[in-house]
Amino acid sequence: MNKLNVVCGALVIDGKVMIAQRNYGSSQGFFEFPGGKVEGNETKEEALIREWKEECDIDIYDVRYLSSSIDYQDGYEIHLTCFTCTSNEKPKKLSVHSEYIWTTPDHIYDYNFFKSDKMLVEALKEVWPCLIKPTKLKY
Repeated sequence: MNKLNVVCGALVIDGKVMIAQRNYGSSQGFFEFPGGKVEGNETKEEALIREWKEECDIDIYDVRYLSSSIDYQDGYEIHLTCFTCTSNEKPKKLSVHSEYIWTTPDHIYDYNFFKSDKMLVEALKEVWPCLIKPTKLKY
């Protein structure tokens, strides 16, 4: 079985996370956190930044590890690493997705979301309060 290293990003802006619906292949119609394959000469974080630029034409930053999972699709063992990230802009284009939706982790499964990503969503739920509430410094 062929192994693929894939990254995805849970983009959080204004208290919502973006999910996008695939528009082709065996994943057509399913929602996911956007991302893609890691190329041989880049780190996972570099791959995620590149993929968001290619697929959504935005620059992301504050890329932080969230969770990992393994999935099996179309003869591949997919090692998926998910990061949280943010941006100063919302997507300008969608090249591999037909639409995107802003939601919260509690409502992701209102959409046709990958069951194999459940572990990633559960990890997002755990850190969600830290992602949406500003930290107050005590002096």
